[in-house]
Amino acid sequence: MTPSELLTSHAAAGARYTSALAELQAAFIDLAGHDMALDNKNVPVGPNPVRSFFGIPDSIPWPLRHGHFAPENGLNWQDATRTRGNELIAAVLAAA
Repeated sequence: MTPSELLTSHAAAGARYTSALAELQAAFIDLAGHDMALDNKNVPVGPNPVRSFFGIPDSIPWPLRHGHFAPENGLNWQDATRTRGNELIAAVLAAA
């Protein structure tokens, strides 16, 4: 591998990481929102209490940030989870 090829593969690995991190964030928020909705006492479905994450970070956790490809903290996962959970709760209650 030449230095040029190493730089190219580094950029490809970084792009892949950025994409995977975005999907992880979206999946985490969606699943945590579903957990919140299922655990809501006003929603007549699901087991209570629902097993969920051990905590919801307020942003991308520090160990997952990368100095070049993911240096920012991103959106607030707690707020996004709450928003997603409330959307799901409202959808279930509207259909009931």
